[in-house]
Amino acid sequence: MDKRHSWPLVFIIAVVASLVVGCSGGTDSPTPDDTSYTTYLYMTDTYSGKVYTYDPATHLSPTTSIAATGQNATGEIAFYEGIGYACVGSGTNEGVYRFDPSDTNPSFSKIGDAIAAQYISFPSSSKGYVSTYGGGLYSFAPSSSSPSYSSISGTSGMTLQEVIVGSDGMVYIADNGNGAVLRIDPSDDSVEAISTSAGGTTGLVAGTFNGSSGVFVANTGGYDPDTWAALPGSIDFIPSGSTSATTVASALSGGGSIYPARLVQLSDGSLIATGYSHTYRVALSGATATVSELTASGASFGSMDIALKDGLVYVPVSVTSDYISYSNYLYVLGEDGDQESYSPVSVMGSSESISNIAFYEG
Repeated sequence: MDKRHSWPLVFIIAVVASLVVGCSGGTDSPTPDDTSYTTYLYMTDTYSGKVYTYDPATHLSPTTSIAATGQNATGEIAFYEGIGYACVGSGTNEGVYRFDPSDTNPSFSKIGDAIAAQYISFPSSSKGYVSTYGGGLYSFAPSSSSPSYSSISGTSGMTLQEVIVGSDGMVYIADNGNGAVLRIDPSDDSVEAISTSAGGTTGLVAGTFNGSSGVFVANTGGYDPDTWAALPGSIDFIPSGSTSATTVASALSGGGSIYPARLVQLSDGSLIATGYSHTYRVALSGATATVSELTASGASFGSMDIALKDGLVYVPVSVTSDYISYSNYLYVLGEDGDQESYSPVSVMGSSESISNIAFYEG
């Protein structure tokens, strides 16, 4: 097993150097009413499972959460057909929770049995997939009020991370423990494994590279099993239908290792990737990728999640020196990698730690 992820991701908190903070979130941000909730970015606190909103139009985040799983180890948040889903990665009440943000007072309800849920995706209204920490991949029926999980053959015992649906309709899963990507055909749940160029395979995003559609892969690199030294990471690309991955980037252009965990593709084809206190911009316009690290006031920043909407990139960062008190920031970047004037925005409270983020999807 790749020891870089020997614990669920929701417990790994990026600790970074002290950073200059811009505009802070206010207390007068509107709560969801009418259709305003459809424009918000939603953020989870890993310790209590509280969900907060951020309004991109006002750059404000309320100090009061709109709902909570009430569970430690809350991480991934995702939306499908207007319903929000949150994954709880450990504990007696681990599993998948859902809520309706259109409700006047949204509340979470747990669905299915207890599983160490990590990431979730939906190829159709009749089928969803959820990855687990050490339990493999499961499918379920999102339309059911009380769905049961079905284990996907060939994945039992695997430590899996992000799950996405590719443009080819296939489901892709980051096989963190084996340094690979699983490609699942949702019509019959057949599994195909594709090796990656580095360990710690964590993040995925559908995109295009050199004229081909496919999936980009973020590999953190993992740890040396003997010394626990961090190993170099990489970014790969798997063309649709291919059985092999092409390495897109494996180091900074000026020298130095990269450790990407999550990534998005920008309108010009470039990538922004983040992970473990570092964030990178990867320009893909030339024959060789140009990889540069993005900083804030000269300091590195990064996390285990990222979101993209309307030409802006969002990176959540939790800063702590004692794992008791936290400062939580939402970094907002333009596609050129530069921070917006109001970034970073302060979010959540000092007893909370921002984990994952997602925009509403109807």
